Amino acid sequence: MIIEQAIERMRRQSPNTQRAALSVSGMRRDDTLTAPPVELKFARVDYDLDTCERCHILVPETDGNETATGATAYRMLRTRVLHLMRSNRWSTLALTSPGAGEGKSVTALNLALSLAREQNQNVFLIDLDMSNPSVCAYLGIAPPRGIVHFFAGQVEPQQVFFTIGIERLALAGGIEATPYSSELLASGRLELLLKYVQSVSPGALILLDLPPVLATDDFLVAAPRADATLLVIAEGLTRRDGVVRAMEVLSGFTLAGVMLNRSRERVTDYYGRRYYYTKRSTSAAHAR
Repeated sequence: MIIEQAIERMRRQSPNTQRAALSVSGMRRDDTLTAPPVELKFARVDYDLDTCERCHILVPETDGNETATGATAYRMLRTRVLHLMRSNRWSTLALTSPGAGEGKSVTALNLALSLAREQNQNVFLIDLDMSNPSVCAYLGIAPPRGIVHFFAGQVEPQQVFFTIGIERLALAGGIEATPYSSELLASGRLELLLKYVQSVSPGALILLDLPPVLATDDFLVAAPRADATLLVIAEGLTRRDGVVRAMEVLSGFTLAGVMLNRSRERVTDYYGRRYYYTKRSTSAAHAR
């Protein structure tokens, strides 16, 4: 009943309050681009290493050939994403896919981990796929406060973020799904959350793990808050017509690039070493 009551309160809000939630899409980093990262002081939750390995999450302890090749691909993606965001003065990047199961949440999490390795860069990853939350599940954790409770008005922004023991990285997410994700995203609370991040960590990069483009209207509700969107597609899984339809939806937004996931392309690096990008690895070559 708590979620239903929160939604009913939102419906009674004035139209001006509802429209105000759309204004955050223009947020840009100005002189904060070069601001040194502040120390992130949030509650800590330790991830489960076995779960991370099983879900192909590139935490520091993971090793092996598949992890090494995946880490190489994510470093390439990190470099391209950082170049795009810094050159365009973007602060917020959304990640989505045409449909479910195409690897957007694994990509968002591994990209956040890779970006956090930058010595001068704080990173915030927010799981906004509230109808099918995955980020916390892939880490094998339960957050101190689920993000659904924040959107329902039960907790404040500083209570919903947590760390996993990796410097310069903060996360917000949950393990509870809700059928009211679209209404919650439209409530104006997302704007409050993003403004909080900007206030406590000027210059931080914010990654938004959004629902699939073609699954619900959630993407259309949340995407205006991001500066650009990265589309994740999966080799052997994403249908051509799905990509076409997703690109039509994305035509109204700034597209950062299209990333191919689960590619089996063989890559030879500068030193002559050959890699095969396997089931959960990522080809960064398609990011703009």
